[in-house]
Amino acid sequence: MEKIVQELWQHVRATWRKRWWILPIAWLVCLGGWAYAHNLPDTYQADARVYVNTQSVLDPLLRGMTVRPNTEQRLRMITRTLLSRDNLEEIARESDLDVLTGNSSLDAQVALLRSRLTLEGGERDNIYSVRFRHSNPEVAYRVVRETVDLFMARGMGDSRLDLTTSQQFIERQLENYEQQLQEKEAEIEQFKRDNARFLSGDGNFYSRLERTRDQLQQARLQQREAQSRLQTLQRRAREGRANGLGGYENSELDRRISDLQQNIDAMRLSYTDEHPDVVSSRRILAELEERREQEAREFAQNPQAIQRPGSSNEALQNAISETESEVASLNTRIAEFEDRVARLEGDVDRAPAVESELTSLTRNYDVMRNSFRQLQDRREQAVMSGAVESQTDAVDFRVLEPPRQPTAPASPDRPMLATAVLLVGLGAGTGFAFLLSQLRRTISSSQQLAAVTGRPVLGSVSRVRTPMTRHRRLSELAVFAAALGTLVLVYAVVMGLYATGSEFLLDELMGLVR
Repeated sequence: MEKIVQELWQHVRATWRKRWWILPIAWLVCLGGWAYAHNLPDTYQADARVYVNTQSVLDPLLRGMTVRPNTEQRLRMITRTLLSRDNLEEIARESDLDVLTGNSSLDAQVALLRSRLTLEGGERDNIYSVRFRHSNPEVAYRVVRETVDLFMARGMGDSRLDLTTSQQFIERQLENYEQQLQEKEAEIEQFKRDNARFLSGDGNFYSRLERTRDQLQQARLQQREAQSRLQTLQRRAREGRANGLGGYENSELDRRISDLQQNIDAMRLSYTDEHPDVVSSRRILAELEERREQEAREFAQNPQAIQRPGSSNEALQNAISETESEVASLNTRIAEFEDRVARLEGDVDRAPAVESELTSLTRNYDVMRNSFRQLQDRREQAVMSGAVESQTDAVDFRVLEPPRQPTAPASPDRPMLATAVLLVGLGAGTGFAFLLSQLRRTISSSQQLAAVTGRPVLGSVSRVRTPMTRHRRLSELAVFAAALGTLVLVYAVVMGLYATGSEFLLDELMGLVR
């Protein structure tokens, strides 16, 4: 470490011996640099800040009722396409750049905007900054103003245009579907008229055929029951006439016998004669008939001994007439059901094809109808979304800092440039002196001599400074300090003029120099 310090100190001493080269180079660089920085053209910057609020209270309230666009994605697309050529041409026309800049070339105006117009921000807080620099403050202000207006117009207008286009498309599709549905309904109606005999009734063809067969069997069963009942009534009437019991009448007993006979006939259709219920019913029937015969014999011996509750013969004839009518009605019904079964069996080959065609037509119609209803729902959503977009602000643009015409140039920063020029001038002079000390190197100490020669130094002769020498050295230091102080003083004057806004004095001074 000590060796490094010694070497640095030697370089400093060597550079100090060449110090007279520092001042002219520093003066030359500083004066030239200050003049150049002062003559740089002024550039004015106009900027604006816009806040975009994408969080709307209506979004959770109208969820499912409206279709809201993705505002975040839309904003990202707007920011990426805002500086496209079409938009830049519009900004150039609205800002009157051809008049203000005196350049009528649209390509040059677009190139100017593309190189200096910036749109930043919006990554987290949705705050966007628009900046533009130009030598004319009016140009900078107009460009930023028109850019902000275009940014807000694109953000609010594009979604409404998309909704209008979507509504028009849905309306056209609904008209098309409605026409197709009407045509399909007419086709189905005509098909049903042409194939009415295959499609009449509920259910498909085979279920109707099976149902008709069941109805035919049921009618035949009822016919057998009615015929059996008719035979019983007729047999009873014949027995009454044969036994001479015509005068005897017991309607209650006759009714019980008739009902029991009907029950036995009904049970014989399902059970055999040996079934316990059938055997029991026959036994009761025999007892009732025996009782009737006993009462009839008693009535024949003594008509006054047994009361006559009513005209049994007349009731029996009425029952026979009703049963005969029922049998005739059942015969007609059976003939009709046989007719139907015959027709259905004759159509058994054609009916499945007709039902398949009808199913296909109905399926296509149902698909089109469902699509039509879905489109109707989408139309309602589009109408609601359009109302929300037109009556409310789905995306709220707020100009936090509106653009203003700049009154002071934003660049160049002449005080900073003046300071940089001073430092560069002093550095250039010091560097040139150090370079000369390295080109013409000298030995300034015994240690350096020993290091160069590689031999020990036995002694050294010191320099004796006389009063005249010391006076001359002090004079040189005073002149060097005065020259360096003058340079710093000039820098201070320049900084003072910039700070007080009196830089026009520098213009006058430079005019005199020219």
